[in-house]
This record gives sequence, structure tokens and C-alpha cells, in this order.
Amino acid sequence: MSATDRDAGRAVVHEAQLTLINAKWHLCQDRALIRLRARSGLACAPLFPEHPVIQVVAYDGVLLGRARLHREGTTARWIATGAPTAHAIGSYRTLRAAARALARAAGVPHLARRVRCLDGATEQGVREG
Repeated sequence: MSATDRDAGRAVVHEAQLTLINAKWHLCQDRALIRLRARSGLACAPLFPEHPVIQVVAYDGVLLGRARLHREGTTARWIATGAPTAHAIGSYRTLRAAARALARAAGVPHLARRVRCLDGATEQGVREG
């Protein structure tokens, strides 16, 4: 087997791994949205229930985007990324502030002040806002 064949094989394996990761991501997001459809208004649920640092955010069960906890030293911020582009729209001190920002960015007409976090989602030590 030549070096070119090995490189091509590695590329195929890498592409397959990325496909599996992407599929898992979408399945977990769909599961979170199923839980969120049972709630009216602005709500969030963990993308991966065992790791609540990524939250799926929806309004009346419709996906608005995700919020991801980012820690740097002693500073923790929630990075809001809108659906479907996954471009960051901002960095916020709380999960609830990130969820409200996603609702504003999506043009939700009457922004709910209350954000319901499902499955024991917490602020992960980030102060409420």
C-alpha cells in the first residue's frame, strides 16, 4: 500500500467520523426539541443531557439556536448561536440572557421575559441576569 493510498484511507475514515458526529448532534438536537415542544414560550434544554454546557433554545417548540458555555479563567460566558447558520450573535453572562438574545435575533414578536430551562439545566455557576 502506497503512502497516497494510506492518506486517502485516512481521509475516508476522517470523513466518516465527521458524518457520525454530525448525525449524533442532529439526533440529540431533535430529542431536545421534542422535549421543548411540550413547553410554550421561550425554553431551553441540554443538547446532551449528560453535559448541559450546550443548550438548545426554542420558542413555542421552534428552534431558535443554541447557547454554549465558554469558560476562560474565572470568566464564564454563554455564546449564543442562531439557527440555522450557527453564527455567534453574542456573548452573555447568563443562559437566560443568551436565550432572550436568540429570540430577539429571530424576531420573536413578544419576547418572553421568562425562560424555562428543562432537565435541570443550570447556569453552571454563571450569575443569573
